[in-house]
Amino acid sequence: MIYDFDTVYDRRNTNSLKWDFAAERHHSEDELSLWVADMDFRSPDPILKALHDVVDRGFFGYTADKKEDREIVCSWFERRHGYAYDPEDMIFAPGVVYALTQAVNGITEPGDAVMISEPVYYPFSALVKDAGRRLVRNVLIHDEEEHYGIDFDIFEKQIKDNDVKVYILCSPHNPVGRVWTKEELLKIGDICLANKVTVFSDEIHADFVYGDNKHIPFASISPEFEQNSVTFTSPSKTFNLAGLQIAEIIARDEKKRAAVKKAVNATGYAEVPVTGLAAMRAAYTECDGWVDETVSYIWKNILYMKDHIDEKIPQLKMKLPEGTYLPWVDCRSLGYDRKELEDLIRNRAKLWLDAGYIFGESGTGWQRFNAACPKSIIVEVMDRLEKAVNERI
Repeated sequence: MIYDFDTVYDRRNTNSLKWDFAAERHHSEDELSLWVADMDFRSPDPILKALHDVVDRGFFGYTADKKEDREIVCSWFERRHGYAYDPEDMIFAPGVVYALTQAVNGITEPGDAVMISEPVYYPFSALVKDAGRRLVRNVLIHDEEEHYGIDFDIFEKQIKDNDVKVYILCSPHNPVGRVWTKEELLKIGDICLANKVTVFSDEIHADFVYGDNKHIPFASISPEFEQNSVTFTSPSKTFNLAGLQIAEIIARDEKKRAAVKKAVNATGYAEVPVTGLAAMRAAYTECDGWVDETVSYIWKNILYMKDHIDEKIPQLKMKLPEGTYLPWVDCRSLGYDRKELEDLIRNRAKLWLDAGYIFGESGTGWQRFNAACPKSIIVEVMDRLEKAVNERI
């Protein structure tokens, strides 16, 4: 291994949302923080050098992206995911949630229905409701092996019954860890095409895929899907750059792209920062090897978690995720209600996790972990969890 992922850095007193806001969010300072999807690895050296170069120049005025910047993003998509598109079909934005919000504003009208598949990344429901749209909750199904999927009969019925205008696809899916197969994506796309539903595909976790699974960009499947979708992505998860405020919107259909761009411009926040652009350029042109090793390291953390739970905490169940770095752990066999499970996780195990119910009612009894950290932290987390569960039995 070329890169160092084992060093534990003290991120406190840096205004880190993950590590510096326990009191403000009603948590104790001694809880190990594994909640927000933020890696505890330093970004790779080429990115740090690019940022130092910006600082050394000493100018932080207004900036705008150029065609070369969009070409860099396109090259990354083609190289890593086999999807080529025109750089002119892309818009930069300061974040994926922001981008999704403006796309909802630009492509739908107040009162229109927008559907999500829960349990899912909780800002989706908030942004739909805050935009004054009707939220339609499609619930993912899962079997005894904890394998999640979509009941396509229910999926289509909900679309028709609610006159859904937009479906927000989470691909790979956060928090259940699914990497959707081509067959599943075809069913989603065909149903949405037949019912005039635009697909918003959030692919921010695309670079974290394990084993034989393969991320398939939704828009890459067919020209029809390209025209009927908008894709959202960012280097923020892959390189831990969320604080640099840069994301990408890909819309091949001219009318959709114009509508989204108009909504973005209307907010007065259409430019991306010079630091974000510099980091993006370095990330997408110089850091392929770092990404490969990061994914490999995180996968070993996930395997450690799985083995520890199976061998020492069998009251819990964890299916290996196909993608993301966010293991989804089933705690329902403990028989605890929300308050009791929260007490176990926070007060007994001293962990700060994302409780499953915040992703939707169907997530009740689950907990989302974050495996993107040094292994020593994962070891400590598992030891704390094992001790807490065994003490309560």
